[in-house]
Amino acid sequence: MKTIGFYLKRIAVAVALIALCNVPAKSQMSPDTYYNIDWQFNIPLGNDFSNHASGWGMNFEAGYYVTPELALGAFLNFHTNNEYFDRTTINMGTTALNTDQQHSLFQLPFGLVAHYRFDYGGLQPYVAMKMGAAYAKMTSDFYIFESDKDTWGFYASPEVGIQMYPWPGNVGFHAAFYYSISTNQGNLMTYDMNSINSLGFRLGLSF
Repeated sequence: MKTIGFYLKRIAVAVALIALCNVPAKSQMSPDTYYNIDWQFNIPLGNDFSNHASGWGMNFEAGYYVTPELALGAFLNFHTNNEYFDRTTINMGTTALNTDQQHSLFQLPFGLVAHYRFDYGGLQPYVAMKMGAAYAKMTSDFYIFESDKDTWGFYASPEVGIQMYPWPGNVGFHAAFYYSISTNQGNLMTYDMNSINSLGFRLGLSF
């Protein structure tokens, strides 16, 4: 009886190992959802108010796969671009001020995203489209004063990227290139902003 029990245990272990070997490995923690958390680098295009590239930004995104390839979800990201202006004379209406300036452009777009992946297991290249609203704040600091302007606009951003999962069922990596446009308009002192166009990339983690 002990011999039979010994062999039955061996057979049970072998069956369990075979079953585990035949279970397909999941490339990510959940095959039905994805989450991206990224550092963001942004290059403003055609913006005279603050057009210096910067890495002062982050991106947060989550989606649910309604089909094996297509996910729908939501996003939120933020970014700040700064630019220094040498001393110049600023017309303040009733008076004038000769000073240098530090311009800052803060952007906070948020909305919905459609994400289509090409699933090769641990490698998932994709294309995506983000659309929503964008809040932007124009700020100029000069001497001991600060002037600012809040604006709202429509936001759209096509994106191409890849999600990589080197270890099945674990945290992966995310990289993407994007172009964005928002219709925010505003004027601050002697500077006008008609829209915000940007080019950039993201690096982060994917779950």
